Amino acid sequence: MTVLSITEGTSLEKLRMKKRTVEDKQSLSFFKPCLRMLACVAIIGIITGCQPNGVPSDRSLDLENAPNARDAGGYTTQDGNAVSRNLLYRSDRLSSIKQIECDVIRTLGIKTIIDVRTDKEKRSAPDAACLLDFAQYKPVPIDLGGLSHKEAYKSFATEPKIPAAIAAISNILADRDNLPVLIHCSAGKDRTGGIIALVHLLLGVHPDDIMADYLLSRRAGRNVKAEWLQAALDQVDAEGGIEVFLSNRGIGLQIQQAVRANLLQDRTEDL
Repeated sequence: MTVLSITEGTSLEKLRMKKRTVEDKQSLSFFKPCLRMLACVAIIGIITGCQPNGVPSDRSLDLENAPNARDAGGYTTQDGNAVSRNLLYRSDRLSSIKQIECDVIRTLGIKTIIDVRTDKEKRSAPDAACLLDFAQYKPVPIDLGGLSHKEAYKSFATEPKIPAAIAAISNILADRDNLPVLIHCSAGKDRTGGIIALVHLLLGVHPDDIMADYLLSRRAGRNVKAEWLQAALDQVDAEGGIEVFLSNRGIGLQIQQAVRANLLQDRTEDL
C-alpha cells in the first residue's frame, strides 16, 4: 500500500481545487452570453416599455387576439399641437377577441367601430358580437385588390371607389358624438395603416412620426415596409398636399377642420 506524505496530500488537494476552479470558469463562460442576453432583453423592455407583442405599452391595448390594437394619438404636430390620446384607435381583426377583451374596449369608452374590410371578409370573420353591446358598427369597405403592396398603397389615390370610403370615415371623425373611434381591417396595417396615415397628415403630424406609427405594426408581427406607405404619401404630395388631396375627393375644408378640432389638443395639456 502506498502511503502519501502530508506534503503530497496537500499538493493533490491543490490540484483538485485548481481543476474545480477551471471547470467553474468554463461553466461561467458558457452561461455568460445567456445571462448577458437576458439582461439586455430586460433592460430594453424597461426602456421601451414594450408589451410582450412588442407594441409600446403606452399605446398597446394588450389584446391577445388583436395584437396590433393600439392608440393612434399622442403625436406632437408640426404647428405645436398634439393628437389627443384615447380618441382614435387602430386595430387588426376583432373577430376572435374574447369577452374579457371586449370589456377592455368597452372600458376605453369606444363608441364607434369602423370596419374597412370587404363584405366577403366580414362574412367569413364577423366582428365579435360582444362589441355591439356598446359600440356603433360602421362598415366602410376598402378593397385594394390583388395589387402589389406598393401599387395597393398608391390606389388610395388612384382607385375610383376609395374616395367614397375616405369621405365616409372623415364624416364619422368630424362628428364628435362618434368619438372615441376604432378603425380596423384584417391585419391592421395596410388599409388601416393608410387611413390612419391620411388622418395624421391632416392633423399635421410630422412625416417621420407618421412612418414610425405605421412601422409599429412590425412589432405586432405584421409585415410592413416604409416604401409601401411612402408610395401613398408621395401621391398626396403630388396632388398638392393633404388638404387638396381630400378636397379633390369631396371632403371640404369644413369637414377637414371639424376633424382637426375633434382630434387635436394644445400640447400643454396632458396627452
